[in-house]
Amino acid sequence: MRGEPFDEGRPLVKRILKIIQNWRYLGYDRDTVQRYRAETDRANLRTLKRMCLLSLALLALLFLAYGSILLYTARIVIMSVMGVFLAILYFYISGLLRSVSTGQIRGAKSLVYLVSAIIYLCGILSGTLLSGGELGVMGVWVFLLVQISFDIPPVQNALTVIPFAVLFLIVGKQFKSLERWHLDLIYTHVSVFVGLFISHHQAKLALDNLIAQTNLQKANFALYHTATTDDLTGLMNRRMLFDRYDAILKDCVMKRCSMACVVLDIDDYKQFNDSYGHPEGDELLRRIGSVLRTYGEEQSIVIGRIGGEEFLAVWPEEDMSRCERVAEELRCAIARMAIPHAGAADHKQVTMSVGLCLLPSTLARGAYYYADKALYRAKEAGKNCSCRYDAQSGSYRLLSYGELAAAPVAEQGAP
Repeated sequence: MRGEPFDEGRPLVKRILKIIQNWRYLGYDRDTVQRYRAETDRANLRTLKRMCLLSLALLALLFLAYGSILLYTARIVIMSVMGVFLAILYFYISGLLRSVSTGQIRGAKSLVYLVSAIIYLCGILSGTLLSGGELGVMGVWVFLLVQISFDIPPVQNALTVIPFAVLFLIVGKQFKSLERWHLDLIYTHVSVFVGLFISHHQAKLALDNLIAQTNLQKANFALYHTATTDDLTGLMNRRMLFDRYDAILKDCVMKRCSMACVVLDIDDYKQFNDSYGHPEGDELLRRIGSVLRTYGEEQSIVIGRIGGEEFLAVWPEEDMSRCERVAEELRCAIARMAIPHAGAADHKQVTMSVGLCLLPSTLARGAYYYADKALYRAKEAGKNCSCRYDAQSGSYRLLSYGELAAAPVAEQGAP
């Protein structure tokens, strides 16, 4: 068949294209390379900053040697111009890195290319016009050193170094003997191809490290999230919650401000599980957790699940009316969900009982204890209500919101 030779050659063409693609994108795909390009550009700019400082230090030494001692005016002028250029470049790069803390830095690639081109041209000048017909050692070394100094993508690196290497050989042929030029030709080829190999390996290693660091950060975040978050509700788990509780308590004591504490408990949760099954009970916790999490984010209040069907909210507070309002808003938010509860004796929908207190810094260490005791008073008072511990009188009182009437709970005084 006429098309058979072409078809037989397709696997070879595909393999060649795959090798080129693999070389071009360092063993990854294009999207992966582009995703991490911003960090690579940032690393190149930091390298360029260090190169500027090193060059300025070398220029200072050369200036002392050739400027102050030998008094060569032309060299002093050249070194001064180079020093000003390097100083401007250093502060420009510093400004770029400060102004763009994350993400892509516009012009980073062009800046690296510009500096690379200047260094290549200096190497070509040194290895041809200023070499006196000798071997262009400086130019040859430049073709290697620039490639391994920066983390440059393979294609960009090749398209930069090869044209300048060709220019070096073209110019060198005009000023050197054929024997010296042949040596330059050999050394240049070795320098360029060794540089391409090392640069590719170095760029791949840098990308591997970036990806490994990113994956490690994701793994650490996932581990931290697992260790600090309640699986069912997405709220803080008991350990994390009481760590935050202690931190807020410590801060309130230090600043001598009051701390609010609200404890919430789903009424007749056991009966709900008995009526609908544990999967539905878990789903109820998820739905309630979502409501509490949203409210906590909106109000900047720490809310977590203590365990079972019990939740805790804590935050610095000086206004008793806001503390009471938060407690009632949380209770009413659950009631408004109108989730049927056939197993409840007193309420046909899912409700919550709430205990709360607002204690000054001198008494704040007992906030959870008193809020929890207030919760039990709310349960005893008929559930689906909020009860507050009053630190001044040492009594527990139901909140007078909606159809609730203010009335002391049976027990008076501190528990």
